[in-house]
Amino acid sequence: MLTRRKRHSSREIKQELRSIYTRDGHMPNLTKLDRGGRSGFTRLLVKMILVFGLLSALAWGGFFLFSQGFFHDGEALVVTVEGLDEVKSGEAESFTFRYENTGSVPIASLSMKLNVPDAFHILSSTPEPGEGDEWTIGSVSAGSDGEITVKGVFLSEVPSSERLQALFTYKPANFNSDFQDIATHKVEVTDSVVALSLTGPEKALAGDTSEYVVNIQNTGSEPVYNLRVTPKLPQDFSLSESEPALGENETFWNLVTLAPGELKAITFKGVFTATASGEQQVSVTVGFLDDELTLPQATQEVVTDVLGGGVAFSVIVNGSNENQNAQVGDSLRISIDYENGSEETFEDLSFEMNLTGQNGAVPIDWSRADLGDGSRSGNTISWDQNAVSSLKKLEPGDSSVIDLSLPVSSDLSDEDADAFTITVTLVLGKVGEVVSTRTLEATPITISLNSDVRVSAQARYFSESGTAIGSGPLPPKVGETTSYRVYWNISNSLHTLSGIKMSTTIPQDVTWLENTDTDIGTVSYNATTRLVTWTISKMPVDVMHAGAWFDLAINPDSSDVGRFVKLVNTTSFEAKDSATSESLSESINELTTELPDDDFATGEGVVIQK
Repeated sequence: MLTRRKRHSSREIKQELRSIYTRDGHMPNLTKLDRGGRSGFTRLLVKMILVFGLLSALAWGGFFLFSQGFFHDGEALVVTVEGLDEVKSGEAESFTFRYENTGSVPIASLSMKLNVPDAFHILSSTPEPGEGDEWTIGSVSAGSDGEITVKGVFLSEVPSSERLQALFTYKPANFNSDFQDIATHKVEVTDSVVALSLTGPEKALAGDTSEYVVNIQNTGSEPVYNLRVTPKLPQDFSLSESEPALGENETFWNLVTLAPGELKAITFKGVFTATASGEQQVSVTVGFLDDELTLPQATQEVVTDVLGGGVAFSVIVNGSNENQNAQVGDSLRISIDYENGSEETFEDLSFEMNLTGQNGAVPIDWSRADLGDGSRSGNTISWDQNAVSSLKKLEPGDSSVIDLSLPVSSDLSDEDADAFTITVTLVLGKVGEVVSTRTLEATPITISLNSDVRVSAQARYFSESGTAIGSGPLPPKVGETTSYRVYWNISNSLHTLSGIKMSTTIPQDVTWLENTDTDIGTVSYNATTRLVTWTISKMPVDVMHAGAWFDLAINPDSSDVGRFVKLVNTTSFEAKDSATSESLSESINELTTELPDDDFATGEGVVIQK
């Protein structure tokens, strides 16, 4: 059943609303709303936003005001550089740095700092700078200008690019901050005042003397200093003499000074060896010397066509005809191969081999040498037709070989050289029907000896005096622990060694005891890889011996009865020879409880039952 709601008249509704909103007998003004009071924090936040906004507006306004030149007149300072874009190395040139105040406001202070490359050498400047190549110019009135001129010379590699840079620092009269402007000038060094020429023979016979002439001239207006002339000679060319003479172990000529227009000549002579044939390039480079760094100015090259001398011969040492390294105690296996490639018969041939030590005696053990039927006098070995039958007569197309072996001494003395040169010369007595002595030389081969390093590894239970340095039963017993000490030793006296590392791994059933010692370097153990490593960064020649040791232990089981127990696996050694730059390496067999180097433990290494 629905109940019908009673409808109210508008008069009744107004009376009800009045009763609700009436306060103290009065009706409020409902035509407007009153906002509630704000918190103090909100009012503070609003004020701060307004203040920061005002400051930001002032800052940006000042920036635009100043940047538009209200206080600073825009491009008030204009700087430029005048000078050649392309120059000659060694030729004096001038560069002018200009400045102009194009604004309406005076410049209160102006200075210039000149930055130049190391290759640019200042000779003079107008005006003279203050300290550190800096010029203090002072004030510059509106519309005024000025200049600074610097004269200098580039001693640069040809070709190359260089840059001159001037940094101007200035302050407008109506401003309290410094401004800077930079002027940069790029210079291409395309030529040099040093002229170079090289002349030599277009053709030459192997064994004949060839002469080359180098001319160096200063074409500039100023003297040049510290020139270095460096020849690049073919491998099969043997330099015999030069004017001016080269000093010992020198491969270049130094010229202290060349006056303007001065010409100097260098002459050198040499012989193309028997292995030279075809076109051979001889070149010379001249450059300015700057702290042992040569800045090339010019290079010249001459090509000489070398004609064979009829007999071709070569010298092979240990399979190579080039310079090489050898180990102390090794044998040098040497072959002299020769062949008649002409249509003439050669008679009365002879070979001579000379060994020359560098700063010492030749370290050859002649008592064990195989001279290949040659005869020796000092460090010279000779072969003639009486020793080798093929040297009596060599028909066209015939060839032969002389083999010999020269062992390097195992123990070098202080007088022995650590490098020596092997030179072989062929003498022809008769060519066809012409009796004429003709000499040919093979390209010399230099042998450099690696350092005489020796390494060893041994396990011990007793010291050399018989004192026990191990512990536990000996011979080792099943179920009981026996400890041993492993010694590593390095001896060396010829060259400094670097990057030394000696390492091994220990088996799973061997225990590392964390007890080590070393003369130099560090012994370390990696429990994960079970790798023992001894490292030494450098071992100078005055440290002739170094040693290290570490302790290990075993606890044999019944499966070990009747046999030796392995203590360490193969030991490896590696190092670098500082003189020959060769990597040296060696490996040493595994060590067991047999202890062959321990006289007091002889026969006590096999595991026994309890």
